[in-house]
Amino acid sequence: MSEVLCGKISDLPMIDPGAHMLAGEKRIVFGPERFWDTHVMRCFTLKPGGMAANNHHPWVHWFVCIGGHGKFQIGDTTYDIEAGTWVFVPSEVPHSFWNTSETEDLISLCTVTVEGDTDPLALTRGC
Repeated sequence: MSEVLCGKISDLPMIDPGAHMLAGEKRIVFGPERFWDTHVMRCFTLKPGGMAANNHHPWVHWFVCIGGHGKFQIGDTTYDIEAGTWVFVPSEVPHSFWNTSETEDLISLCTVTVEGDTDPLALTRGC
């Protein structure tokens, strides 16, 4: 078998995260190009001071913080997040997240359906 079945996220190519992410990096962990036809799991890294713009769209998000700490806003509620925190974002609910550290990256895995892997500011909706 010549297909690569294991690797480090940091070795995956960086993808342009779009205009909705300030001081952020994006890598595709799983998706149509790698083992998952219907969904996309992205790894987002927000540098200190980094943030994702508030947005909403018709698909849900599954989000897991795997490093650092920050805030995640869903509707009118803001949650503290850190490594090990999971977040579910219902469809059409405004949401955003940001890094609150001055020294460490906020790293997360965020999964959406294939149509959800877009730039919300470029399309007005999505992320």
